[in-house]
Amino acid sequence: MLKRFNKAGGPREIVLDVETTGLFTAEGHRIVEVAAVEVAGHRATGREFYSLVNPERDIPEDVVKVHGIDDAKVADKPAFKEIAAELRRFIGDSTVVITCRTKDDYTLDIAFLNMEFERAGQPPVPESQWVNVRRWSENMFGEKSATLDKVLDRYGISRKERDDNGHSAILDARLLSEVYPRLLKDYMSNAEHSTPVAAKAEQPKPNT
Repeated sequence: MLKRFNKAGGPREIVLDVETTGLFTAEGHRIVEVAAVEVAGHRATGREFYSLVNPERDIPEDVVKVHGIDDAKVADKPAFKEIAAELRRFIGDSTVVITCRTKDDYTLDIAFLNMEFERAGQPPVPESQWVNVRRWSENMFGEKSATLDKVLDRYGISRKERDDNGHSAILDARLLSEVYPRLLKDYMSNAEHSTPVAAKAEQPKPNT
């Protein structure tokens, strides 16, 4: 497995995003797109994993309107089980950075990725490897200002491509990898002065 430190220097992390057929794994929904961007020392290295995925089920029309991925677009794409081993190796034991709302202890990105890994016979990514920066944003800026769009605007990072073309796992992962070091700096500075209970659970690990 790839280790936490990369030859580029600094801790190795994976910034990850997925698109799905719906919101809940319990309702039979599946991943249709997955992207993982490698960062070292909190900067993108240029190494990425990306794939459209055949979910082996239909994609509802209301979801197509969100990410633009329809049945035809994934008809000839690999099922998750065909890419699972390669993606799991790419992640290795590195920290996985996401931005995703958590409600009732359910975080979509974590639930879907680990469900797909388990279906494919791969080990899930343990809780200790995940860092959900959405909680940092909520803690610093409030829930309504914690979306990726709002955070990008706050830090002056253009989201024109996202506005023009809609959601995309690879675009969102790249944008998150760009804003991540700035968000981390402010979060750590904020935590030095005030560390409420909600923040403690999502503080970066010492080697991230």
